[in-house]
Amino acid sequence: MSLLTVFTWAVVALSSSFMRAEPDYEAPLENQMLMGALVQTTGETNRYWLKVEAEDYTGWVTEMSLHMLSDKEKESYLEAPKWICVTEYARIRKAPSEASAPLCDFTMGNLVRQTGGSKDGWVEVLLPDGRKGWVLEHQVMDFRTWAESRCGASPAAAGTEGPGPDLSFCRRELTGLACGFAGTPYMWGGNSIKHFDCSGLVKFCYFMNGIILPRNARQQIHCGTPLRDDEWEPGDLLFFGSRKPLKVTHVAMYIGNGSIVHSSQLVRINTLKEYGREPVGACRILGNVDRDKGIISILKSPYYFKQD
Repeated sequence: MSLLTVFTWAVVALSSSFMRAEPDYEAPLENQMLMGALVQTTGETNRYWLKVEAEDYTGWVTEMSLHMLSDKEKESYLEAPKWICVTEYARIRKAPSEASAPLCDFTMGNLVRQTGGSKDGWVEVLLPDGRKGWVLEHQVMDFRTWAESRCGASPAAAGTEGPGPDLSFCRRELTGLACGFAGTPYMWGGNSIKHFDCSGLVKFCYFMNGIILPRNARQQIHCGTPLRDDEWEPGDLLFFGSRKPLKVTHVAMYIGNGSIVHSSQLVRINTLKEYGREPVGACRILGNVDRDKGIISILKSPYYFKQD
């Protein structure tokens, strides 16, 4: 590659990469990015820290958590067939065998490129840093096929014609996934299966259903359709804080029958009565994907698929 090549993009190379407010391990943790996610570099560096812009956040990450890309390589990366990890925890190994040494951990929502290789129930993958490894076939799904099958994929986004998604099915998928994380530790900035903060839990569950939301609760409240108290359906978002002036400090997912799932000290399920706080707002995400309300499908995101 030419010495004049400018690396303006990067892809996350670890199962989760910590994004901090400043270039220091003692700086506040702002976000976690998942393996395979694309970020744009800002050109700012500090020792081994780089400042990057993700699809929903800007902050500092360590250089070894990224693999740098030129503009041309970024386009090739977007077009390349990929696998998405659909199991909670997995390992990418050096050879197609459980006895083989691991290369790295591999968690739900992580992306790796396909090579076309397969053997005895394993598929070969290309890690962001160029290493090749193997993962069990049942732990992954073709990324585009997966994205087109998610409840957040509108017919237009998937390039098909027909009715929209079955919203009752979407609600079950969202609430079932969120409730399945019960007991996961709380961590400020957590946005991966290993740790969640309140908005990270919501964002991750919608992401795994093909929908990209803003990162923080104070942004999420402005998405979708505002709801009255008597309009809540499972999968809707409830926000907590103060009303005048409006200050959002917490978000939960409504699961029906007066109950919520949320990350507060840990991911837990409570009735609103048990939680003891009144929502200051609520919104509906489903039915508003790709409709200019701060909600887009993964298929329409230029950080995941090349757009026409």
